[in-house]
Amino acid sequence: QPPNHTCISCPRVQFIRSLYIDRPRMCKQSNFKNGASKALKSLYILTSFLSLFMVAWIVVFPSSWLMGRSEFHDHVINEKMVKTYDGTSVSPRTVTKYAGHSLVQFTHIAPGAIWAGAIPFQLHPNFRRQHRLAHKMVGYAFVISAFLMAFGICVIFARDLTFHNDYDGIPPPDSSELLQMKLSSFLLTTYFVCSALLAVYYAGWAKDIQRHQQWIIRHIGSGMWIAVQRIVVMICQGAGLVSGPMMMRNLFGNAATGSVFVSILLAEIAIRCIKQYDMKKIV
Repeated sequence: QPPNHTCISCPRVQFIRSLYIDRPRMCKQSNFKNGASKALKSLYILTSFLSLFMVAWIVVFPSSWLMGRSEFHDHVINEKMVKTYDGTSVSPRTVTKYAGHSLVQFTHIAPGAIWAGAIPFQLHPNFRRQHRLAHKMVGYAFVISAFLMAFGICVIFARDLTFHNDYDGIPPPDSSELLQMKLSSFLLTTYFVCSALLAVYYAGWAKDIQRHQQWIIRHIGSGMWIAVQRIVVMICQGAGLVSGPMMMRNLFGNAATGSVFVSILLAEIAIRCIKQYDMKKIV
């Protein structure tokens, strides 16, 4: 005779299954979802803060795109940065060098305010859901600004306006350091552009919104590092950790490298949290 198997539809078996299998699984899924939701909210707040910081840096102060265009602005920069420079802060040439370089000012610098200002809106789910046309139009401005910024980077390198030349009275960087900086900048700019192109492709042609969202987040991560770097440099400078222009130049470069790593890593963490959150919603 066949073995006497207990029927899985038996109420007693179903009760035991719900008690020891389904309920713990649901609790675990709920914990994952809550954790992912909290992480995403925290990352959104952090990203919005960095975006607004970047907008203020470009529009309010030091707003290097205004150099040579506003006597009042140039006077403020001269009083607050040039006259007070003692070698322990960021060189004022980081700002003043752009005077007379209109192509850089209106490609790499000014569009950055549009790019950064769009981020809090574009990442907010309610804005995307309730204002689809605005989300689309802001997205166009966002992507165009990104391409302009990437073009501006190329102009900066072509005109030798990199930060290595902002500090007088110290030995210039050796050829290997410059090569490393140029190569890493080229790779990062390529990733910045390609991630934007992939985001546009998945939104416009492939109609894959999830992948579009993932590549937009990666794109933001590849550009938001600049705000992180500025904050790190300001903290070190304010804490009195910089003793001279050589240390500041090294800090400026090292902070950039570390900030790139952190911002790209946080972008990947955000994508992972979104996947976990969406998966738990489906389950």
